[in-house]
Amino acid sequence: MLFNFLTYNKFKFRKWDKYSLEERAYAFQKLEIIQAKKLHRPVANVVFREMDEKMKGQFVPGKNIILMNKMFITEDMLRFDGMFTLFHEGRHAFQHHVCFDGVEDGLFSRARKWRKNFGGYISGANGDEFSFYAMQPIERDANKYALQRLKSFRFRFGEDRYYNATVSFEERCFYDDKFRAREELGFFYKHKIAKRQKEEYERYNY
Repeated sequence: MLFNFLTYNKFKFRKWDKYSLEERAYAFQKLEIIQAKKLHRPVANVVFREMDEKMKGQFVPGKNIILMNKMFITEDMLRFDGMFTLFHEGRHAFQHHVCFDGVEDGLFSRARKWRKNFGGYISGANGDEFSFYAMQPIERDANKYALQRLKSFRFRFGEDRYYNATVSFEERCFYDDKFRAREELGFFYKHKIAKRQKEEYERYNY
């Protein structure tokens, strides 16, 4: 518990402001250790890279690495956005662990649904496919988990305007994604997304 307390406190501005980039990166790595333990999965190595600002992070399963945009440790106002991204990508690490390390199985298990999604993943590279990307099961689950984790720190960071702004933004995005999908794809958007996933799977596996 003391480890968790000390790690979370590193993200308070009075401490964060004094840290070097290396110390900030290490704070994220310690946060990943906590999250991996909570999800009962292997700890991933957190690596910061220069990326396009639209690219926030990525989980690399073969190497068990979470790549993060360097802006999260260079810009003070983005540290909570970085936390959300770490929680999101860490959830993808958990999904992979559940699907491919024999943790769960069964006809109606979440692993089965996630495994099908990984096999027919929709990248959303085209701008007109955002709803297909955002509402597919593994992305929706990762966003839901990350939002819940970030909101759980209200008692600790509730007086920080950047924390509150990040929570409000991510909360709005989470609910707006659903409404956007209904507008763009119709009431049966889940069926259309599942159909598109199947098409992606057949494209790359046949």
